[in-house]
Amino acid sequence: MVTVAVEVAVTKWFTSAIIGKLINKASSYFKDQKAWQSGMKAELDRLSKFRPQIETLVYAAERGDLRGDHNPALEEWLGQLRDAVEEADNVLDELEYRHLKEEAEEGRGKWTNTIVKFAVRAAQQDDVLKRLREVVKTFDNLVAGLGTFAQVLSWLDGHTATEVRGDIGRETGRIFTENEFFGREKEKQTIIHWLNNSETKIISVFSIVGVGGVGKTALAQNLFDHPGLDFQIKMWVCVSTSFEEKAIIMKMLESLTKTKHEFATLDAAQSILKEKITGKKFFLVLDDVWNDEEREKWNKVMAPLKYGFAGSKILLTTRMESVANTVAKVVGETKMSLNLNSLQEWDNLLLFEKYAFAGFNPNEYARLRSIGNKIAKKLRGIPLAVKTIGGMLNYKLEEEYWSRVLEDGALNLDKGTDGIKAAIRLSYEHLPPELKPCFRYCSIFPPDHEFGRHQLVDMWISVGLIPEDEKRQEELASEFFEILVRKSFFERKASCYSLNQVGDSFFTPFASYYSMHDLLHELAEILSKNECLRVVSNDPFQIPQSIRHLSLMTNNILVLKNLSGLKYLRTLLLFCDIEDDGLAGVINTALKGLKSIRYLELSSDNVYDFPKSIGDLVHLRCLSMTTDIPELSPRICMLYHLQILEFRWINYSFAPSEQSIPADICKLSKLKRLYLPTYDLSTIPHVGKLRSLQHLKKYSVKGVVGYDISELEMISLERLPPFGQLPYLKILTLDELGALKVIGLEFYGSSRSGNTFPALETLKLISLIQLEEWREDTQSENCLPCLERLESLTSLKELWIEKCGALKSLGGLEAIPSLKVLVIGTCPMLATISPLDSMDESPRNRLSMALDVLDIDHPELLLAVPLRNLHLTKSVQISGSHSITLLPEQWLLQNGASLQSLVLFGSTLRSVETLPDSLQSLLSLRNLALHNAYRLTRLPELPRSLEILEIYGCSEELAGRLKEGGLDYDKFRHLDLEVSRVLSQSMISW
Repeated sequence: MVTVAVEVAVTKWFTSAIIGKLINKASSYFKDQKAWQSGMKAELDRLSKFRPQIETLVYAAERGDLRGDHNPALEEWLGQLRDAVEEADNVLDELEYRHLKEEAEEGRGKWTNTIVKFAVRAAQQDDVLKRLREVVKTFDNLVAGLGTFAQVLSWLDGHTATEVRGDIGRETGRIFTENEFFGREKEKQTIIHWLNNSETKIISVFSIVGVGGVGKTALAQNLFDHPGLDFQIKMWVCVSTSFEEKAIIMKMLESLTKTKHEFATLDAAQSILKEKITGKKFFLVLDDVWNDEEREKWNKVMAPLKYGFAGSKILLTTRMESVANTVAKVVGETKMSLNLNSLQEWDNLLLFEKYAFAGFNPNEYARLRSIGNKIAKKLRGIPLAVKTIGGMLNYKLEEEYWSRVLEDGALNLDKGTDGIKAAIRLSYEHLPPELKPCFRYCSIFPPDHEFGRHQLVDMWISVGLIPEDEKRQEELASEFFEILVRKSFFERKASCYSLNQVGDSFFTPFASYYSMHDLLHELAEILSKNECLRVVSNDPFQIPQSIRHLSLMTNNILVLKNLSGLKYLRTLLLFCDIEDDGLAGVINTALKGLKSIRYLELSSDNVYDFPKSIGDLVHLRCLSMTTDIPELSPRICMLYHLQILEFRWINYSFAPSEQSIPADICKLSKLKRLYLPTYDLSTIPHVGKLRSLQHLKKYSVKGVVGYDISELEMISLERLPPFGQLPYLKILTLDELGALKVIGLEFYGSSRSGNTFPALETLKLISLIQLEEWREDTQSENCLPCLERLESLTSLKELWIEKCGALKSLGGLEAIPSLKVLVIGTCPMLATISPLDSMDESPRNRLSMALDVLDIDHPELLLAVPLRNLHLTKSVQISGSHSITLLPEQWLLQNGASLQSLVLFGSTLRSVETLPDSLQSLLSLRNLALHNAYRLTRLPELPRSLEILEIYGCSEELAGRLKEGGLDYDKFRHLDLEVSRVLSQSMISW
């Protein structure tokens, strides 16, 4: 078998796309020149002929097929290919830059335009085209070297990916192999409660989700033979990476009968299993499951299991949330799962000392024990890592060795084939090839860094990690991001108190942030060591030339001087606070050499002059600056590829003028997002030329040419422009349009028959005090106050409605199943009181809408149509000055299977004396926050799923029951509990 150890940093789609463009562009530019006859046509023909073999090698390497014996020749060839592909990308990008520049100069007059076009034609022999010829020759040399790898190509052609990689399924059994089990009491009780819960349905599924090595299998083993369970049949199946229906059913039978079974057909296997379990209550563990896509295979596995007795249970362990989602859909129930987090600190330390000091008395090694405590903390409660590193340390009880282990990462030290490194890497190997570079890219963030979806999506797109296909890149990048979330590479971090000021009120949109587990971050660093680098240092050092993405934080000006030679660099995050008069000059010089840079983020409070060299970075897609530079340079208007411009001041005392932003910025036709603090887009003349702009934050009309209402195709101040025809518009805020009376056909465009608002994700309606009607066609009498017929907004995910006093109904929301966030405030007519007992729970009236966040300022809005029919809501926040005496118990139970967070702010609880016992039935609830609950004297039993309980402002009696030693302390001590009798001033927003 021919294998090589290669971690390739260029992807098949990128290689294929660039080679295709190169062949077409070079043919177009050179076909009439002497170079064409002198050999270039033959070189391009050879490149076209051998392109499939190049793609085969790249795809095999990025998929992980080429690993094993070291092959330096192939590794070197792939490195040269990456350099050639990126150089070709740069050259082609510069040719497109010329075209964009020519377009931007169109308005300079006929004579000037003629000169420009002549100059472009005359430039056919310039440096860019010379480099284009050199790139073609480089590829020709690479093609000539393909013959060296004929044996590898032959092997790949004759074997499947699984055969080439040599995938070996992991095997586990039902018996817990340890003599002690540390921690997990809360998790065990939650699952035992589910196992013992009487069910009328035949099958119920519960998923344990967590990263590799966190202890999912151990927890399942510990539960499998728990004495408190009552099942007639118990089966254990380790599924692993290969999901073959017949093989899985045969494993069930083998576990049940203790006899190996062989069947020629799937039907025979299904029939025997059906016979064995019909009418019997069974408990099945499906361990280490990876299949999150092939639902038809799942259906075939589940088919015979449906003949079991009511109350049968399937406990599933997986690394991926997407598996839990898929299985829940297959069995037709709301997903029930538990995200298995790290061990608690004390349990983590006990487990570490068991392995690190096995056979020894830890009390006799005080110094090692102190170092060991620090090592254990670094392992972050991952049992497999604790066992692996602890066992390794046990062989060498020496202070110097333990200190070195403390300094190095767990994955760097683990050399075993079945240790934590292999377990963690397995998740990476099963990623689709196009997602692997996106994951590796995240290593430029520091550990525990919290990042937003849009930030990372912007970075991926800017540096060229997202393919260009029939989907918009933003959509595809968001899909990539969601896959990494579902496969548990990214962990969602939602903050209940993320305040967003709108008007005079504060709302909590539950903006989600994400992070990576330390071990996954460490893996990304190892895999990307030749392409990504993150440095926090004040000591000068040499940066490898191979680095493509760099994050640098330093306070030493000498460190910055090493940047200028990084010709392949595509990302630079530069953070420097250096009090040196020469800082701006050094940064300017350093940036000159970054000829490939696509994403530049500069943060410094000691830079006061705009680095002129930024204007020469023609490939730049994103420029983000946080400095004390008072104004942008006109040179920025030469960055015709720029898509994102973010310009922030550290010193917010600046009073910007219209001169702060150069007038020619309107020539940046590819600009999608423009963030300019403290002033609006009306400081830019002819803003309508920014035809790619997605986010229109604010626009103030002036009666001057270039600044007037025609820039947005306004019809009149009482009407809206045709926003529906903007194909990339993602966020639209209508705020304080005091004269706006009608939202009509013109809002969508000239016709309602076409696709309107194809990209709109966020719509905010704020202070529309004169708004009387919302009409979608000329005959319609539907109007706001009825919000009817909103089916046009097919991509809408977030809707804010505030200070719309005439709004009487939310009818029409049911036409937006894509909606995820709904925020309503200061709309008094909406809170139409309806009796609780009139709520119709019948399935036909339930909304398919699954809100991630419902944020309202009046509790009675939960009784309004259509909110009363919600049943898949994840987070609810009720705030404002309106109090209730009873919680809307029926509505909460209706959403009980999905509700994860319940936050009651403001005066909502001022009159509430008791909370309902039914709170215990909210089995998914993880976060409960109560404010101003001064009449509440005790808490009922709360669901076992609860992790965080926060009470700000409560009675003395309740605070006493919950404090250490209080009557209820032991009941709630396992929670992340915070209780304050007084609501601090920082919490008061009403």
